[in-house]
Amino acid sequence: MNTPSAHLGRFSQWFYCALALAGAAVGAETARPIPDRGRMALEPLGPRAGWRIGGVAGERLTVNVDEWLLRAPQANPGMLEMFRARDRQPAPQLVPWAGEFAGKYLISAAQALALTGSNELREHLGRFVMELIATQAEDGYLGPFPKAERLRGNWDLWGHYHVMEGLLLWHECSGEDAAFRAARRAADLICKTYLDSPRRVFDAGSHEMNMAVIHVLARLHRLTGEARYLAMAKEIEKDWERAGDYLRSGLAGVEFYASPRPRWESLHDLQGLVELWRVTGDTRYRDAFQHHWRSIARFDRHNTGGFSSGEQATGNPWNPAPIETCCTVAWMTLSADMLRLTGDAQAADELELALLNGGLGAQHPSGRWWTYNTPMEGLREASAHSIVFQARAGTPELNCCSVNGPRVLGLLTEWAVMRSPDGFTLNWHGPIEVATEAPNGTPVRLRCETAYPLDGAVRWVIEPGADAGEFALRFRLPGWSANTTGALNGRPVTVPARPGFLELKGPWKHGDAIELTFDMSLRLVPGDREALGRVSLYRGPILLAFDPRHNPFDEAGLPAVDGRRLKEAVAVAQSGLPPMRLPPWLLLDLPAAGGKMVRLCEYASAGSHGRR
Repeated sequence: MNTPSAHLGRFSQWFYCALALAGAAVGAETARPIPDRGRMALEPLGPRAGWRIGGVAGERLTVNVDEWLLRAPQANPGMLEMFRARDRQPAPQLVPWAGEFAGKYLISAAQALALTGSNELREHLGRFVMELIATQAEDGYLGPFPKAERLRGNWDLWGHYHVMEGLLLWHECSGEDAAFRAARRAADLICKTYLDSPRRVFDAGSHEMNMAVIHVLARLHRLTGEARYLAMAKEIEKDWERAGDYLRSGLAGVEFYASPRPRWESLHDLQGLVELWRVTGDTRYRDAFQHHWRSIARFDRHNTGGFSSGEQATGNPWNPAPIETCCTVAWMTLSADMLRLTGDAQAADELELALLNGGLGAQHPSGRWWTYNTPMEGLREASAHSIVFQARAGTPELNCCSVNGPRVLGLLTEWAVMRSPDGFTLNWHGPIEVATEAPNGTPVRLRCETAYPLDGAVRWVIEPGADAGEFALRFRLPGWSANTTGALNGRPVTVPARPGFLELKGPWKHGDAIELTFDMSLRLVPGDREALGRVSLYRGPILLAFDPRHNPFDEAGLPAVDGRRLKEAVAVAQSGLPPMRLPPWLLLDLPAAGGKMVRLCEYASAGSHGRR
């Protein structure tokens, strides 16, 4: 079942987004993209790449599209109706962040489209975006609140931030200029409201949330050269000094959990630092961002790869407070920016850990729902249950996490395979095939044949077009692999002893193969504080968990695992077991105290039937 050929056979539909030159352009006459003044180490492949994703990630991607993304707007028509009804009576009683739902959904769905190429999803999203843009007011407003309140309270700027990000992403993927123009009109309204008046974004309240719009404003400045967008971003930067103080606290070395606003929404403000670095080249932005990222990785990333304890940083990764799905998504987007900014393999390790554990643990294996809280231990409940207070007539399944969770998969477009100045960096070693262009513009395909992360054997096959020339390939060496070996066309290559990358340079011939073998030995990571005296058990990047449905005893009878005998662990062949609904990815029998055996599965599926 877990052979490379079996996993490659589960690839989603092939997709190549070959945009016309007009569609790939920015799309507005006044748009004059500006070159980066601050250098980025790596970049996503962009909308012209074609993807096939297989294995466990491909399976989860497929059910996410079929069971959620294609169904959500019809099952929750209020997602857009709230925009149409904003000035009708009686006024709808919305949560302050309701305007984000459409934007978060669009971001997730556009990323999934890039990874799958589903024609059904493409047509579905085309209709969705057309309806969304049709709700835009004459002045550019794209939210659900009445005219007297526009952009001046609630989490309205936060909602616009996500809608604008979604429209820009749809424009990248589809080439449709209407989406880009709609995003600019919203940005122009923000500038009119806060740049051309004595009002401050600070006055809108909900500072971590509403100030996050700095990220998309700086990005729009980079894409268009419009000076007003950068001026507006700079004004928000001034307002930070009375709220999150992200720049000054980062430069001062203040740990993120001790900073003025350590809530999870602040991570999207931090993304603004990266965009400001790109458009200005001011090293203060780069340095502050890196400090905050490393602080979160050190003090607030849980053993699941998830972030937050009770929706904020606390400086304690063992804190048992809820780990919100939106918080983990924000951590992953921040890590993707860190990887882009620095090329640091640790950021890719963090993305992998979060995706395979806390990220996919937030998704029910059926694809029908996402959690709000994905705890280190305990029950996994649908977000529609845990935070049902966000539901309204017409939006029974909508909440912040249900629309945002799919991004844990969609983010693969940003980090799985990336472009470097002289070639490519390959970060994700699961079954994948990518069609893109070599540095000189010649087509090239990169294909990974493997059962990873269920197996440590990885085989990358290079298929360059004629005259592709010489280019470099950098293969991520996971920090958890204590002993990694490699070979090029069957001949051993020297693999760096430290985590980082194995770099090889062409010219490449069609069919050249690089084989890597990662150390999948079980390893224990000791807990502390609330988890003192306990351990987390990993196999490669996968966190293992106890689920009573795979064992003849209950939680109260769970014996201690014998850490001295981990090498005696045995993989259980599921073909020999009674058929299971929603089968796990893997099962392992481990020796335990008193001569007993305990059967563990991967964390991402544990508890999917309702048990702890």
